[in-house]
Amino acid sequence: MTFLPAYLRGLGLSGREISTVFTVTPLLALIVPLAWAYLADKTQRHDRVLRIVVGGAFVGFIPMLFARSFAAVFVGWALYAMFAVAVGGLADAFAVARVREGAIYGRVRLWGSVGYVVAALALGALLSARGRPTDPLVPIAMWMALGCGFLAATRLRGTGEASTRPRAADIWALLRDPRMRLLLAIAALHWICLSPYNVYFGVFLHDLGLAPEWWGLAYSTGVVMEVIVLMMFHHLQARFRLETLLAAAFAVSTARWLAIAAVKSPGALVALQTLHGMTFGMFWSAAIALIAATVPASLRATGQALLVMSLNLGGAIGNAISGRVYDAHGSRLLFLLAAVGELAPLGVVLVARRRLHATAGLISSPS
Repeated sequence: MTFLPAYLRGLGLSGREISTVFTVTPLLALIVPLAWAYLADKTQRHDRVLRIVVGGAFVGFIPMLFARSFAAVFVGWALYAMFAVAVGGLADAFAVARVREGAIYGRVRLWGSVGYVVAALALGALLSARGRPTDPLVPIAMWMALGCGFLAATRLRGTGEASTRPRAADIWALLRDPRMRLLLAIAALHWICLSPYNVYFGVFLHDLGLAPEWWGLAYSTGVVMEVIVLMMFHHLQARFRLETLLAAAFAVSTARWLAIAAVKSPGALVALQTLHGMTFGMFWSAAIALIAATVPASLRATGQALLVMSLNLGGAIGNAISGRVYDAHGSRLLFLLAAVGELAPLGVVLVARRRLHATAGLISSPS
C-alpha cells in the first residue's frame, strides 16, 4: 500500500480518480465489516470467518494484477475490498481476547509493524533498482503478501474465551455506551485528518522527486516509532488516563501535519516520521484499550467492526476531500487542512475529559 497510490498515478489516474478508488474501501467498510463480525460472534467461529475474508481478499485482488485503466482498477479494488475491509477488525478481535487473558497488546500488534518495515524497505530498494515508473511489482507484492496472510490464517485457532451468543439488541446497547460513542466520534474525525497521509504522502514524496528508497525509509521510520509506542503503552496507561493520551496524540498530529506542509528536505521529512508513534501508535493503543474495557466478550468482533466502520467513515470523507484538493492545489494544502482538522478530535476529547472527570473517570483511570 505504501507504493500503490504512486503506482496508480503512474498509470495515468488523476488525483480525483485515485481518491475515488480508495473511497470504495471506507464506503464498503460502513456495512460489510459489521456483517462479517456479527457472523463471527454469532457462530463463535472467529477463526473460520477470518480465513474466509483473508482468502477472499487474496482471490479478489487478482484483477488488480492486470488492471491499467481507471474502470478496471476500480472494479478490481472493489472485489478485493469486499473481503479486505473485515480482516483488520477480526484480527484485532483475537488480539483483544488475548489481552483479556493477560497478554500485552503491543507485543502482539508489533509483528504487523515489523512486517510493514521489512516490506517497505525491501520493496522500496527493489523498485529503485528496477527504475520502472509504473512497476507491476507493486500489485504483485501486495497479492503475494495477501497469499501469505491466508496461509497464516489457516493455522489460527479460536481463543479459549467463553461467551454467550449475542443478540441484535446487544449491539444497540453497546452503541448507547458513552465511552463507545466517544471513541467512534474521535476515531472518525482523526481518520479524516489521516487521509492525506494514508493516500497522498507517497504521491507527495513522488512529486518532490524523491526515489522510492526514501519512501520506504520514511514509512519505516514512522512504523518503528509506532512499535515503540505500542510496546510502551501499557506503562503509559498505568500512569495516565486514556483521554489524556488521546489528547496528546491529536495535539502532536496537529504539529506534525503543519511541519510536513512546510519542509522540503528529505531528511527533515524522515525525521518528522518519528511523530507517527503518536499519530497512530498512541491513538490505536488507546482505542484498543477502550474497546477491551467497554465491549463484552460476546461482541468482541462486533466492537472492533464498529471501530473500523467509524475509521472508514472518516476515510471516505477525507478521501473525497483530498482528491479534489490535490488536483486543484497540490499536497501541501492537504496537510495544512489536516492540521486544522486535528483540532476537532482534540477539542472533543478535552471536553469529554472535563465532563467525565466528575464521574470518576468514565473512560479510564490509572491502574
